[in-house]
Order: sequence, then structure tokens, then C-alpha cells
Amino acid sequence: MKTITFALSLLCSCVSAAYAGDQTAQELFLSAKKQANLFAGQSSPFQLDVDFVTQLNVPRKGHLTLKWEKTDRWWRNIRMESFEQTEVRNGEMLYTVRNFDFTPPRIAELISMLQFPDSKSPVSVKQRKERSERDSQMICFQVQQPDQREKHELCLEGVTHDIMTDEWKQLADEKREERYSAYKDFAGHRYPRKLELLVNGIKMTTADVTKLELIDFNESLLTPPKGAIERRQCAGLKHATPVKTPDPAYPRSASENRMSGDSTVAMTVLQDGSVTDIHLVGSASRSMDEATLQTLKTWRFKAAMCGSDPVISDIEVIVSFRLQ
Repeated sequence: MKTITFALSLLCSCVSAAYAGDQTAQELFLSAKKQANLFAGQSSPFQLDVDFVTQLNVPRKGHLTLKWEKTDRWWRNIRMESFEQTEVRNGEMLYTVRNFDFTPPRIAELISMLQFPDSKSPVSVKQRKERSERDSQMICFQVQQPDQREKHELCLEGVTHDIMTDEWKQLADEKREERYSAYKDFAGHRYPRKLELLVNGIKMTTADVTKLELIDFNESLLTPPKGAIERRQCAGLKHATPVKTPDPAYPRSASENRMSGDSTVAMTVLQDGSVTDIHLVGSASRSMDEATLQTLKTWRFKAAMCGSDPVISDIEVIVSFRLQ
């Protein structure tokens, strides 16, 4: 009845597969990742500006600016109407200041889309096939992380090998698709100027890159914002893992009326594995939400780990209520 989501991308630097064509699946994926990935192997600082529109009950317009020097030195600001968030990464520390108690899930999805080729998580790749779509010849694969149930289908453009689509089922009744298009060359890479997220065929987020250019990185950007939330990051960070996660009781009124839904919650896992700062960020129904919030207070985790040190981390949990 519950799904724990850590928003991990699937593209990686360690792909296991074999194919007897001109290039193996491994070679194709490594090549596609390398040419799209601005966030690894980039020797010069750059600035990325994005205008976006996302659905939060009604369409909301926003803007994102990222100033990037390297993986552990960057500054990012996001504004979406009344919401604003600034993040600073300096070494192992991530500093976040925002005017809401949580980051809206659509914002987290946008960030994940923009960094789509930057995950180092291993995946298995199989079932290479070719198909025609939107006047292009596509090379598609089924990919899956060893510790995840979701099977993704990722497709590359047949000639350029640009990553074009990523489709998967996040929940039993929720199909997601990310689309990338309008690629252009930049500093030895190719990066899409248009990115889209569709859920069950409905467009939820559209992002348009308005600026991508090399810059001189200003050291003052790395100064922690006043009042920022501090989180330690590290290479090889192990995410929090569930230890005790009892299911919320299915509300009687919802069951009798055969109601279903998904309650989405943002919360913080402390170093001892207990949870705090529990906030509802996506609603199913009042009774389902209340059952979820009460039960999640009792959940326990093995804390995220930087080496041998437990660290505080923020996670998102989706509790799905479905009648059998």
C-alpha cells in the first residue's frame, strides 16, 4: 500500500548488457550519457536558465537559474509565483533556504529532469528494439535498477543517439513519460532545450532552456544563505532505508465508498532513524491523509550514511490506497 520514492534517475556510468550489433547496449548508453551530461567532466563553469510551467491545481509559471562550477560547488535559485528556494552546495554541505516548509514535488521533478543523465546508480539493460516515432527512428531499451521495481523504457534518437524519452509506471495506475528535444551543442556536449513531463498522457511540466553559457564563477555565491537548512552530502551517499513502516489503516468511510488515492508526504529522517518535519504535499482525501500522517510518525529508518557516519536526510513518501 505504500511506495517510498527517492527520485533517483536511471542513467548511469555502469550498465550491464550485451548486443551483437555495431555497438553494445553498454556503449550506446555510456555514449548517450556522456554527450548529454553537463554535470560531469565539464571543465568550465556554466549558467543554465530555464523557464517552466507546471501543474499545481492550475498552471504555475516559474524560472530556475543554476550557476555550476563542479559537482560540489554550485548555486541554484528557483522561483514559482509565491514560492522561492535557493540552494548552495559547497564541498560536502548543502544549504537550502525557502519560504515554504517543503519543496513542491513538481519542483523536485523539474530538477531531476534537468539533471537526467547525471545518476551513477547501476541499471540492467535488455530488449533492444528499434521503432519509428515522431518522424524519427528510435533505439529503445528496457532498463531497471536492481533495487527498484519500476521498469523504464528509454529511447535514443537513431542517428544522433540523443536521449529522447523515458517511460515508466511509478504506481500501478500512473504512467510517466519524460521527453527531451531540441538538442544543441554546448562545450563538447549536447543538451536539450525543451523538456516535458507527462503523467497518464497529460502534460504536467514543460521546461524551456533560455540560456546555457560559460561563465566566470563568483566565489561569493557559495556563502551559506542566512537561516539555511544544512544537510551533509558525500560521494557514495547511502540513502535512508525503511526498517519499520506499518501501513496506515484504510479509512472505513473510504473503503465503504470504494475510494482510492495517493497521499504524498515530505519528511526528514534523523540520524537515529526517527522521522520529523512531516508535511502533506499531495492529497488523496482527508481521511486517507489523516491516516497517513498519523502512521508515518511511527515509521523508523536506517539513517542515510556518509561512510560510517549517519546523516540527516529528506525524503518523499507516497502512500497508495487501493482496494484489492
